[in-house]
Amino acid sequence: CSAYGFYPKTIMITWLRNGQKVNSDVTSIEEMSNGDWSYQIHSYLEYTPTAGEIITCLVEHPS
Repeated sequence: CSAYGFYPKTIMITWLRNGQKVNSDVTSIEEMSNGDWSYQIHSYLEYTPTAGEIITCLVEHPS
C-alpha cells in the first residue's frame, strides 16, 4: 500500500482483513521525503490469502 505527495508528514496506514484491523502481519512501513516538502509512505502486509477474504489498506491524513 502506498501514498504519495502528502503534507504534513503525519499519516496513518491501517490494514484490514474482512473489516478487522490487522497488526501482526505488517512487515514494514517506510516514510520518505520527496525533497519538495511532500512525503510518500509504503506499507507491506505479508499474509496467505484465503478464498473470499477481503484485504483493505486504509490511509488517513489530516489534509
